[in-house]
Amino acid sequence: MDILKGIYIFFIGACLGSFMNVLTYRLPRGLNIAFPPSSCPKCGQKIRFYDNIPVFSWFILGGRCRNCKTPVSIMYPLTELLTALLFLACYIKFGNTLTMWHGCAVVFFMLAAAFADVFTAADENFECGIIPDSLNIAGFVIGFLLTYLLYGFKFPLYGALAGFLGLFIPSYLFKLIRKKEGMGGGDIKLMAVVGAMLGIKSVFFVIFASAFMGAVFGITLQAVSGRKNIIMPFGPFIAAAAILYLFYAPLVDKFLYGM
Repeated sequence: MDILKGIYIFFIGACLGSFMNVLTYRLPRGLNIAFPPSSCPKCGQKIRFYDNIPVFSWFILGGRCRNCKTPVSIMYPLTELLTALLFLACYIKFGNTLTMWHGCAVVFFMLAAAFADVFTAADENFECGIIPDSLNIAGFVIGFLLTYLLYGFKFPLYGALAGFLGLFIPSYLFKLIRKKEGMGGGDIKLMAVVGAMLGIKSVFFVIFASAFMGAVFGITLQAVSGRKNIIMPFGPFIAAAAILYLFYAPLVDKFLYGM
């Protein structure tokens, strides 16, 4: 691995992680992602460029606004750091190739969907978690194009169809039988994005791995909190399973399909 290139990829990941923070806050609220510039929600002070250096600025400022000293959530630098580390992992695994940039796109859109879903679910102004359609559409278009360049047209097309139907059919049947929504439309669209990016073989693993992780997390949360009928966003589990498949596809395919 070229260390300088690794640092460069890490920096790009951190910058895109910072942009992701903007997307996951503004898109669900219907706000423009470019204007106005980022500012402190408490005092309204615009964030200076030297206070907006990914990861480092939060620690330099002690996790507070420079102007009014209001605490700034640690989730901002953590999002930037996680994105940067996963971009670096893509470089280490795939090298400086189109496959690496394809992997970085998977990481970016999966994390963005997961964080948007979690943050809106935790916000009392929203009834449930939201994965914005604009985010899914962008992920689908960019993912489809990159996957087409790597594997041809059929790979992302069949994957997208399998991903969409893989969640749409059980969700439709659940609604038909139980007379209530079983899954959000954003999750179904996100699975289409996963299929377009990672192919038809990924769909089975991602659906069942995400369901397993969600079940384990939900049961644990119920046991710890003592509450029942907890509604959880499913997007983060889809994203986690997709990223796992990205890095371990050969092992998963060999285990599931003997290939």
